[in-house]
Amino acid sequence: MNKILILALLILFAFSCKTTKKINEKSDYVVFTFRKTECKGKCPAYYMEIFSNGKVTFVGTKNVEKIGKYIKQIEIREVENLISQFENAKFNKFENEYTSLITDLPTTYISFTNNDTTKTIRDYYGAPQELKNLEFLLENIVNSDNWSKSE
Repeated sequence: MNKILILALLILFAFSCKTTKKINEKSDYVVFTFRKTECKGKCPAYYMEIFSNGKVTFVGTKNVEKIGKYIKQIEIREVENLISQFENAKFNKFENEYTSLITDLPTTYISFTNNDTTKTIRDYYGAPQELKNLEFLLENIVNSDNWSKSE
């Protein structure tokens, strides 16, 4: 009887460790990406990723104060708040692209990953205000303090 109990506990322990590993692997996935492209003028060009664990990476390429790679940490509750705002705005219901025949504007790419589904939107011109509001939330993180230069 003791051998069966010990075997059952070992199996239970092995599966519980494996489950924990899956949760840890899943806890640092990219939730948001935000990219702005160049234009012929002084448009800022950069790329930012926000991970579920609060890690944020930024790569500035042109017309920004931070050229190169930077990192920072935000609170998980900030990530959760962003997720709620994107869900409440029904991000997945927006069109995949907003564009126009106008030339020389920067393009904004914004993506949101939720429940293993990623939606990316290309905003060149004419996006609804609700989407612009979400872009503004991510721009606030870009323009916030406490970035550290990364290798």
